[in-house]
Amino acid sequence: MKTTVAEKVSKTNRVFRLIDRSVFTVLMIFLVIVIFSSSKANIHHDSIDYYAIMQRLTQNSGNPIARNLHFVEQRSPGYPIVSLIPYYLISSLVEPFVQTEEIIASPDLAPVAATSPPPAGEPILFRDIFFKNFYIETQDSWFEWKLIASMLFAGYALLFIGLIFIVKSLALENKSFLGASLAPLVAITSGVLMHNIVNTPAYATLTAFGVSCLFGYFFVKGSLERKFAPQFLSGLFVGLLVLTRLETIVIATVVLVSLVVIREFGFLKNHVLGALVPAIILLLYNLSQFGNPFHLGLLRGDINLISLDLGYIYANLFDPQSGILFWSTLVSLGIIGLFLDDTRHTKILGISSLALIALVLVRVPIMFDCVGEGTRLIGGLPVMCPNDMADALMLVRFDTNRYITVLIPFSVIGLRALITSTSKLLRRFGVWQAGTP
Repeated sequence: MKTTVAEKVSKTNRVFRLIDRSVFTVLMIFLVIVIFSSSKANIHHDSIDYYAIMQRLTQNSGNPIARNLHFVEQRSPGYPIVSLIPYYLISSLVEPFVQTEEIIASPDLAPVAATSPPPAGEPILFRDIFFKNFYIETQDSWFEWKLIASMLFAGYALLFIGLIFIVKSLALENKSFLGASLAPLVAITSGVLMHNIVNTPAYATLTAFGVSCLFGYFFVKGSLERKFAPQFLSGLFVGLLVLTRLETIVIATVVLVSLVVIREFGFLKNHVLGALVPAIILLLYNLSQFGNPFHLGLLRGDINLISLDLGYIYANLFDPQSGILFWSTLVSLGIIGLFLDDTRHTKILGISSLALIALVLVRVPIMFDCVGEGTRLIGGLPVMCPNDMADALMLVRFDTNRYITVLIPFSVIGLRALITSTSKLLRRFGVWQAGTP
């Protein structure tokens, strides 16, 4: 009995689905191994401020991790607020049953043995910080395992939750090609995201990524199903995204304007209701920390300038040492793919992505403007200027490509659309076999 064409197509699709899911599983296991073996728990730059916010939110009685916390009020508090969840879980379920070791290290000590914990301030592996508090002599403060573990658990949990919800977003449209493997593939091939996963997990990057994935899922679900719950949750998570990464307010704005333009007023109402939840959280945070619910510290941002600098724009987009097209290649292709899909929600996500990139192009770090000047004082803090243009481009690479990691969940949807459109075009010219995705 001859095998029918339909059976061949079905068999081919099953093979592709098996390969797709197998690659997804392997890449997820790879991420787990990398995090367990190599991720660091040290804090510096942005993460010092987030750690200090955690100290305040938990009413930590010790001294702040740093004496000058000029930038704390300018940090979006979403990441530390989310980190309170693992913090209180650890406090109630783990801490009562363990004994915390206090490690006092002095810069005058002789080099420690290879088996000793590294002094505070040096890179510490995540797996080595549990049940140990490190004394920071220069600040007369403690680097506490419970605080940093809570921050890292929050970031890593949202990383994996985000990757799973990207796949759930892809599954909503019931396409023959799921593309599950695209989610971890884009994450792993994003060098800057991997840098954050391993070297700077206490930044807000992983939390913003995960929250963006949740927003993307519920926005797509709300667009397709037109039900209250996903539309409400899309607003809640886009609000939490803004609360975690202020620049993403342009994404929220594009979504709101788009819903008005396409006259989806029911969706708009439910979306806004959801967004009110993180707005109220911000008011309560401001009231508890600054005594004024309408405190505008988030908007002060004195380390960035708004400027139309063609050299900076080129460095962000096209320079091989720093540009998005080179360091976030799959993300760039995925954003293009968003405009190839026929659905309105993908185009809204595409426009939102372009809006965020446009903001990044004109949001110039003050360090880019002081190359070779040594240091500049901002709020009493010395900020290092790049020594030369090579250092400046490194700054751009890690700054810009870090901020657009929130576009990865949208770009994966676009990548699948790009693959599907390309395969259709190839089939039309007889290059691609019928029955393949």
